[in-house]
Amino acid sequence: MTTKRGWSDAFRTNTFRNSALASAAFAASTLALFAFIYWQTTLYESDRIDATVRNEAAIIAREPPQDLTRDLQARFAGDLHRLSFAAIFTAGGHMLAGDLARYPAALPRDGLVHVVTIRRQTSASAADDRVTAIAHVLPDGRVVVVGRSRRDLQHLRLLVGRALALGLVPALVLALAAGTWASRRTLSRIAAFRRTLDRIIDGDLHERIPVGAAQDDFDILAGSVNRMVDQMERLLVEVRGVGDGIAHDLRTPLARMRARLEGGRRRAVTLGELDDVAARAIADLDQCFGTITALLRIGELEGTRRRSGFAEVDLSAIAEEAAELYQPMAELRDLRFTLAAPPGQRVFGDRDLLFEVCANLVDNAIKFAPAGGAVSIRLLAGPGPILRVTDSGPGVAVAEREAVLQRFYRSAATAHVAGSGLGLSLVAAILRLHGFGLRMSDVEEGFAVEVVCTPDAA
Repeated sequence: MTTKRGWSDAFRTNTFRNSALASAAFAASTLALFAFIYWQTTLYESDRIDATVRNEAAIIAREPPQDLTRDLQARFAGDLHRLSFAAIFTAGGHMLAGDLARYPAALPRDGLVHVVTIRRQTSASAADDRVTAIAHVLPDGRVVVVGRSRRDLQHLRLLVGRALALGLVPALVLALAAGTWASRRTLSRIAAFRRTLDRIIDGDLHERIPVGAAQDDFDILAGSVNRMVDQMERLLVEVRGVGDGIAHDLRTPLARMRARLEGGRRRAVTLGELDDVAARAIADLDQCFGTITALLRIGELEGTRRRSGFAEVDLSAIAEEAAELYQPMAELRDLRFTLAAPPGQRVFGDRDLLFEVCANLVDNAIKFAPAGGAVSIRLLAGPGPILRVTDSGPGVAVAEREAVLQRFYRSAATAHVAGSGLGLSLVAAILRLHGFGLRMSDVEEGFAVEVVCTPDAA
């Protein structure tokens, strides 16, 4: 049963938690950036004020002594905001002219810029102000004090700090909103996945998860799940067909064995006749055991993905061994048997399983080739070695080339040849394990089956 999710569930998803962590990291980095901007801005403005004060002091110090008071008052008369100031003091600290109430006690007379607190004398009252000031001693002993208020700097700091703070809050809100939206979107995709999977669990194996065109992580996951369900459906179809196949393939030898035993019990009168009945019954049992063994072998191969026994294998040597094993059988049927296996053809796989593939293909070729025909084994060059087994038999119709790889399938054209219909199924299972491909084609010599020994060629 699918549980309905609401907005509150979006805040418990990994997507939202990741978005929250990303938002926190973004906030930290933004604060660091804002702090750097704030520091650089105030540093620039402070340096600008210092430079202005030094320049003003240098200009005033170069004025003629008789014009100094007049020029000093004229220079700062237009300062409506009262940001700049200047004053002339005697060596003892008595003010001769200017707008300072008294000489700043904390201001050294060293000609360097300092930040001090002063008391400015206005027409209405005296007020303390934090300023950048410089004291320059003239040749006649008088002291010129020039300064500029730092109120602009304080206002700038306040303005920049407020702007940065106001910019950070919307950014965090947008990041959290984006995380919530992404969480809801993730939940809706997951809900669609769960609904489809629930229908599959209920037995509707034709259902598939929709895959979008964006090919995002969900689409890739959906594609993998769909391939898994395809494989499950294929295996279940095969399992449903295995029972019928086993019953069909074992029923005939078992029925034949029962009839022979029943007939032998009634008609056999000598020990030789009983031995003949028993021998035929044993042959029927061997056929049954062979079928069961092949089925178990296919199931073992399809049910495992173990590749621990894989190593570099000489495919040329495998082809030579198969030819040596089956050449006498070909000669008994008056078949021309040829081998063309250049040395050094190596692949990565399980040697015993690959020999089983080669042996099955050669055995089929000998069985289906007509008397006096031909069978050949060749190794061809390609991106990977290609093992081709060719016979001059009737081959397999194009429409049946997929079907013959299924268990118990027997083509009507070759139904008269003894067999269980499991040989090519076993070959296909081994090649799937290796990731190799299998091709069937009509060639000039008759019919060819090729094993393409390139991983993922299937």
